[in-house]
Amino acid sequence: MQRIRQENLSLHRYIKDTVLRDFVEKDEMVPLKLLSDISCTGSYVYQAMSSLEPSPIGRGRGWLFFDCPNYDSNGDCIYSTDTCVPEFVIVNGTDAKGNTCTGTPEQSNRVIVYDTNLVTLSGTNYLIDYADGRIILDNNIIIPKYVDYYWNYVSVLEEWRDINSVDTPVVVIDIGGTDKKGYQLGAGRKVTRPVTIHIFAASNAERSDIAEVIFDGLFNKSAPVYNFPTGDILDYDGTFYGRKTNNNKLTSLFNRITLDDIEYLHGNMLFNKVSSRHIKLPLIASNDSSTSLSNLNAYRSKISFELDTYTRK
Repeated sequence: MQRIRQENLSLHRYIKDTVLRDFVEKDEMVPLKLLSDISCTGSYVYQAMSSLEPSPIGRGRGWLFFDCPNYDSNGDCIYSTDTCVPEFVIVNGTDAKGNTCTGTPEQSNRVIVYDTNLVTLSGTNYLIDYADGRIILDNNIIIPKYVDYYWNYVSVLEEWRDINSVDTPVVVIDIGGTDKKGYQLGAGRKVTRPVTIHIFAASNAERSDIAEVIFDGLFNKSAPVYNFPTGDILDYDGTFYGRKTNNNKLTSLFNRITLDDIEYLHGNMLFNKVSSRHIKLPLIASNDSSTSLSNLNAYRSKISFELDTYTRK
C-alpha cells in the first residue's frame, strides 16, 4: 500500500471513528429477515429490516465495529477530553496475518442479536456484515430474530460519484494533490497534501454542528498514520477482517502500528491552515439534458487544510 493511500485511509478513519464519534445513533429490536436466495449457498444470511432515514446501511455509514472504551452509569459511551488518551479499546494479541501487535478487537457490545425468545446469542455463533447490516450463520439451527446496533449517522465518503446515492448528512474527503520538499540536511522530506472536506446537510443547524465538530477535530490537532499491514478494518464483504476463519477476536485485531512506530515518519500527520466556510449555491442542478432541484446544495460547508507529514528516509 502506497503512503498516500495510508494517509487517505488514516484520515478517513480519524474523521469517521474519532471526530464524528458523537454522531452515532442506536436502533433497537430491529427484525431480521432471512434472505432465502442466499441461504441455498450454505450461508444463512439475515437482513436487518430498518425503516430509519437516513438508512443505517447507506454508503459511507454502516454499523459500528469497535467497542466504546468507557461507559457511564447509564451505559452511555464517554470519551476523555485529553487528546493523548487512546479512544479505542487497546489490547495485545495478533492481527489476522499472525503479527504480534497492540490493536483493537471487533466489538462485543455494539451489535446485540436475539432469538425468538429474546435471548442474547453469543457472538461466536455468527458473523456481522457491518456495511450492509446483515447477520451471517453457517447453519439454520440457531435462528436470529432481532438485532440492536449502533450506526454512523453521518455518511463519510471518499468519492464524489457516490454522493447522489446517499441521503444527507454527507461528508466528502477530497485530497487534492501532493507537494514534496526537503526539510533537513541529508535524507528526509516534508510532504504536503491540500485537503478539502465538503459537508452536505439537511438543515442549517445540522450543517453548523457538523462543520464545527470537524473544524475542532482538525484545528491544532494531529492524527496517526496507520501502516495497515492487513489492509483496512473490514474485509471486502463487510465482515471484520480475519474473523471468517477464526472466532478468537484476539487473533484478528486491527493492527494499530503506525508509520512513526516503524520509523518511516516523524510523528503524526499534522493539520495546518484549517479554515471553514459556508457555501451558498443555487438549488437548481442542471446538465445537458435536464434541470432539477438539488437538495444537496441547500446546506453546504467546506473545510480546507494542509495535511503535512515528515518522512525520515
